[in-house]
Amino acid sequence: MINTVLFTETNSVFGDGFLSLLDEEKEIDLSAVVVRSDGIECDYYLDEAHPVNNRVTAQEKGIMTLAPERTDSPDFIENLREIKPDYFIVANYQLRLTKNVLQIPRLDAINFHPSPLPKYAGLAPFYWMAKNHEVNGGVSAIHMDVGLDDGDIIAQQLLKLHGDESAQQIRDSHFEASWRLLGLVLPTLVDQSYRYVPQDLSQRTYYGSPDAQ
Repeated sequence: MINTVLFTETNSVFGDGFLSLLDEEKEIDLSAVVVRSDGIECDYYLDEAHPVNNRVTAQEKGIMTLAPERTDSPDFIENLREIKPDYFIVANYQLRLTKNVLQIPRLDAINFHPSPLPKYAGLAPFYWMAKNHEVNGGVSAIHMDVGLDDGDIIAQQLLKLHGDESAQQIRDSHFEASWRLLGLVLPTLVDQSYRYVPQDLSQRTYYGSPDAQ
C-alpha cells in the first residue's frame, strides 16, 4: 500500500474528485486529507450549485483530517511526519508548502494543475483561458518544489478548445481531464516508474487572482 496525503481546499470541487478517486484506489492508503482552517473557503466555489466540504467527506470516510492555519507550524509538520507518507498529492491547495514540508514524503510531492504548464501557471487558469480565448488547453501533474507551478512535468494531457468557451465550461472539462490524469498516473506512483521532464520555462505564462483585475 502506498501511503498518501491529499492537500486541497475545504470546499474545492477539484479536490473532491481527487479525494474520491484516491479513497477508491485499492493500492493507495489515503492516510490524511489536509484542508484549510475553519471558516476559510476558496473563492472559486462560493456559488456552487452543489457545494462540497472535503473535511466532512474525509471524516465520513474515516480519514484523518488536518486543518493548519500555517503549513510551517511545528505541530502540523510533526503530524505529517508521524503519518510517514510516501506521497503528497496536491490539488487546489492555496497555502504554500515550504521546503521542510515538501521533504517529508518518502517518495514525492506531486501537484495536479488544470492547465498545460508552463502555460497558465498560477491561479484560476480556467478564468484566464476563457479571457484569452485560448484554443490550446491541457492539464498537468508536476513534481513540487518551492517555486509556483514550475516543477518538472510527470504527466500531461492536452485539450483542444474552440476559443469561445466560458470559464465554467473550461473549468469543468479541465477538472474531468485532471481526474482522468490521476487515474493514469496512480499506477506509475505505485510502481515508481514515472519520469520527470523539465518545463520549458522560457514559455511560461503566469496569472494571478482574477479579483486583482
